Amino acid sequence: MATINLFAKENATSSFIQDVLSSVDYAVDIFRDIPAADSIPQATLIIWDLDSFSTHNLQMLKALREKSPDTLILVYAESPEQFGEISNKLYDSILSVESLKLHLMSQIAKLKDIHTARQIFRERMSHLVGKSQAMEQLRKTVERAIVHTGPVLIQGETGVGKELIARAVGCMYEKFVTVNCSAIPDNLFESELFGHTRGAFTGAQNERIGLFEAADGGAIFLDEIGDMPLHAQVKLLRVLQNKEIRPLGSNKTKHVDVRIIAATNRELQQEIAEKRFREDLYYRLNVIPMQISPLRERKEDIEDLANYFIRTYQGTGEHYTLSSGALRKLQEYDWPGNIRELENVIQRALCFTSAGILQPEDLHIDTIQVSSATTAHSVPSNHSDSDSESNETVSDYEKFRQMQLAQERDFLIAKIRECNGSVREAAQKLGLFRTALYNRLNHLGVNIKEVGSRK
Repeated sequence: MATINLFAKENATSSFIQDVLSSVDYAVDIFRDIPAADSIPQATLIIWDLDSFSTHNLQMLKALREKSPDTLILVYAESPEQFGEISNKLYDSILSVESLKLHLMSQIAKLKDIHTARQIFRERMSHLVGKSQAMEQLRKTVERAIVHTGPVLIQGETGVGKELIARAVGCMYEKFVTVNCSAIPDNLFESELFGHTRGAFTGAQNERIGLFEAADGGAIFLDEIGDMPLHAQVKLLRVLQNKEIRPLGSNKTKHVDVRIIAATNRELQQEIAEKRFREDLYYRLNVIPMQISPLRERKEDIEDLANYFIRTYQGTGEHYTLSSGALRKLQEYDWPGNIRELENVIQRALCFTSAGILQPEDLHIDTIQVSSATTAHSVPSNHSDSDSESNETVSDYEKFRQMQLAQERDFLIAKIRECNGSVREAAQKLGLFRTALYNRLNHLGVNIKEVGSRK
């Protein structure tokens, strides 16, 4: 905490506060008189004596809050109940003088935690970019969800930013454990989530805590929960109902206090109808529902998102901007890969273009959709020979790209099978981050479970 401003007349209580804060080397600026409204000093924490400035409390606390909304304000008085006219929105904590003397440092520690949480919250919310009505509503939902503890279910297509939303919801927790349900083999689900005892199954040489126990006191993010097998869904239902887990091989349950955040790109209502997802689990998870719209339905967000990615990926001292033509090209495309695809396009453009204004030709969008759409809408029935040659060239190129993707898919599947189904080991051998390999496999439509199950 950078600086503390103490507003109090000279008396025994203010002397006590100074002594305590100086003993722990906190920098304290002391104000015996009320400053003019236009010269209010900046501080991380303000300690305000209500008794010293009784006729100016309301006016000054309003001015302090308006000038520095993020400043933490602790107020105290001999009898705080006498100042009931002061809204609790104008301070973060209120204490009697007796409580202040007993709990000053613990209160400051609490306020420091609040300050840190606010910083984390602002940082996480800054990533939720866009001015569309859908994004405005989503931000409001996230802000409400943060202060509650009920389960959250995030639904949306691949690439819309479900994990980003999950991390924003869980920003107040020190622990945030991520579980990729599509990457865990069916026979290891129970052990991964709930742990196991020594000898619980062949190869279980040591006791191991599960991911739920590791997340105790924090949040757990169950990504792609639509891929969770039915036998694991039953176990998860018990956690939601009783907040209890039972490690594999144990006859004792353990209590866990975990905020559950789940996400899926599947249509769970259809999964329920086809008996692949439990209806009772769906309703337990769907306490706070969040539906993220695909990018094609909120194209007014594309400009903000593109500029956000430019700021994120441009090098130090570099400055890129989008030309009107480049922006139009981005807005005319339907983005089947959603935000993740847009991020890829911007990052690629910055890699291969000198700093300056990005033109349409700098944005390379790899897609069959653009080619087919162009052919369907732009080529008249009496096209010329040159048009035919152009279309054949596009068609040949797309065939070439599909062949490349098929070869890459076969290569990665073979590499994972060489590693006995371990994506982690395959990523290490390929020199990739594990998450990068998972994202590439997902882009190629590779089901990890099927890869691991085949010999």
